[in-house]
Amino acid sequence: MGFINSVKGKILMGFILAAIVFVSFNGQANMTHYTMAVWLHVAAGVLWIGLLYYFNFVQVPGMGQALADKEGPGPAAIGKYIAPRALLWFRMAAATTWILGLVLLALQSRGMDGIMGAFTFAKGYQIIGIGAWMGTVMAFNVWFIIWPNQQKILGMKSATDGEIATAKKNAALASSINVILSVPMLLTMIAWH
Repeated sequence: MGFINSVKGKILMGFILAAIVFVSFNGQANMTHYTMAVWLHVAAGVLWIGLLYYFNFVQVPGMGQALADKEGPGPAAIGKYIAPRALLWFRMAAATTWILGLVLLALQSRGMDGIMGAFTFAKGYQIIGIGAWMGTVMAFNVWFIIWPNQQKILGMKSATDGEIATAKKNAALASSINVILSVPMLLTMIAWH
């Protein structure tokens, strides 16, 4: 029972079951390699956006309440144990989603034409181009704004009190932008497929 309750066990068993379904129905009802790539892209995106919403709607407000509660347990457990692990999954999901988005654009158009078409808003690629640009901005924010600033906030990198205050503002702004962009970005993904 321990394996099924472990993170690795759950992931491995889920992917094994998905592989069985894929092999069983390969070639039927749109069960193709392209569909598999779409599925992986969507699965990574669900993880990425789910964690984005968790951070913005649950963890950050909860940390604020924990800091304000002088007689409560404080935010130490979240900051020391939960946030670093969640940020690792967040970064990996962002990178995986973005890379698989490029793969899908290439598969859809047999190479670089799809990627170039999306990022230059070529005819037929305007909708997914908007989504690709929003996803790119969001992935950039995760890796180059949110993550470096969270390292300062969580004490993973040394920083002065002033640097931590600035880091909180920068991470919050980039994260808020990502929440806002996620809504129309998801719409463009669905519209494209």
